[in-house]
Amino acid sequence: MTYTVSHKRLRYDHAEVSELAGGKCLVKITISLGERIIEKDATGGDDAIGRLKTAAVATLKAIEETVEGRFTATLADLDHVNALGKDLIAVLVDVVFEGKEVQVFGSCQIAGSELDAAVKSALNATNRFFELAMRT
Repeated sequence: MTYTVSHKRLRYDHAEVSELAGGKCLVKITISLGERIIEKDATGGDDAIGRLKTAAVATLKAIEETVEGRFTATLADLDHVNALGKDLIAVLVDVVFEGKEVQVFGSCQIAGSELDAAVKSALNATNRFFELAMRT
């Protein structure tokens, strides 16, 4: 099977966190697809795990916008995981694609910022569905 789009991949650019009143935070993420820049934000808890979950939610919103709603992705869970001696951020994402509901797993090794790893975990989880949605 061939793709009609060039094999462009989503690229994570950066995330910004702002503190809000009431123990909340706003996370704005920026991803790009070729020349297209997509910015989305989400609000959530301002504790350490809340910021990570909020970053993942904002990422999933950006992915949905990029594929123009061809699938939906909702964060089911996010956690710190140690596997094979590596510290990871792992996510479970509920995806609805072509009328089918599935739960997918994504992870990213923590190599610096946990926030960056949360964003990359969400991208990792939805990678296959992104590729399928971008086919024509």
